[in-house]
Amino acid sequence: MRNQALIWNTDTQLRVTSLTARLRGFAEIGEPDGSLHVSDLWDGQDPFPILAHQWALAGETLAFEAHVRGKHLAFEVEPLLDVHGAVAGVTGRALEIAAPGSSLAAAYPHAERAAGLGTWHEDLRTGGVTISEGLANLLGLPYETTQLSLRSFDHPADREHIAQTLAEAVNDSSYLCDHRILCQGGRVRAVRERVRTMFDEAGNPIARVGSLLDITDLKEREAELCELALHDPLTRLPNRFALEERLRAAFGRCERNGRRCAIFFIDLDDFKAINDQYGHAYGDRVLSAVADRLVRHVRSSDTVARMGGDEFVVLIDDLFTDEAAADAARKILRSLDEPLRIDDRPIRVRASIGVATYPGSSATPAALLSAADREMYAVKRNGGNGIKLATAWQAHSSPARTRYETRESA
Repeated sequence: MRNQALIWNTDTQLRVTSLTARLRGFAEIGEPDGSLHVSDLWDGQDPFPILAHQWALAGETLAFEAHVRGKHLAFEVEPLLDVHGAVAGVTGRALEIAAPGSSLAAAYPHAERAAGLGTWHEDLRTGGVTISEGLANLLGLPYETTQLSLRSFDHPADREHIAQTLAEAVNDSSYLCDHRILCQGGRVRAVRERVRTMFDEAGNPIARVGSLLDITDLKEREAELCELALHDPLTRLPNRFALEERLRAAFGRCERNGRRCAIFFIDLDDFKAINDQYGHAYGDRVLSAVADRLVRHVRSSDTVARMGGDEFVVLIDDLFTDEAAADAARKILRSLDEPLRIDDRPIRVRASIGVATYPGSSATPAALLSAADREMYAVKRNGGNGIKLATAWQAHSSPARTRYETRESA
């Protein structure tokens, strides 16, 4: 068999649908009659080959080592997909690993490292642990390790989450948990940990098998996509979606603590003239500079968001009065008095600001944004460079009463 792959396929019930003649000889079985199960091929002291098939049905691709019928084999097991991309079964291949130093023995750890995978097997009767070279490489352990406590590698910030997952799985034979580990040398990696307990015919636990899959790159990509979904790509400020989420949370805090929050809808006056004179690329730099200026003139607990174009929104939380909201709006308006400097060129910008408060100006987050937007346009119609505050709200049809201030009177 050496240097010859053993290849097989199964359906979703792990019934063998095809296998090579060499594998039939290895497993000492005849022609498959439709009732052959994958456990008939790989049943042995090491339960991991069977468990790997179950994980492959869940979409995992695994590479691992196992002892079967006196041979040490390198396995590759992955989902078998139909023409629509759905999992239709499992496909696998196995190679006998030759003596240490041979090409096959050297190739398998490389495959594990490429997959970011490591596996382990603990015999609960003897306490002995066997780890793969991939796991040794991931954790920074010697390959000869025979005692292993995965919990000692848990990242301190994730231990509560891991403990909760383990507590919920106390009556189950398996669990899955995504978390971070702190490897030897201080490396931090994100992993997907799978563990299953195996039982004998009497129901006594006899072994635990598990794997760690390095998903650091996946988590980083997820974080990047989340960042793109919730932030403006130009200024890196929160976008409308993130603002609405934070505004709903602010409403909840107001209801709990009896205080207020406010929305400032800010539109730059005559920004089109900057684009026309200096170009849109320069205009983008002005918008980024305005974003920085706004962030510097609010509290760290407040939110500055970009709605698009030259429109910004500021969410101010934890206010006692509407007048406090008006004071904060005046502060922002004054912050724009100092010219921006782009390429050592002073650029003056003015703004129209509409202010609406909860629970003073509206009953819902969407209505609060709409009220502030409406007041901002009223400022622009009156020449801009001012604020306008919606000071009252009635639940049905009465319009809000407003107070308008130009920059000169602010």
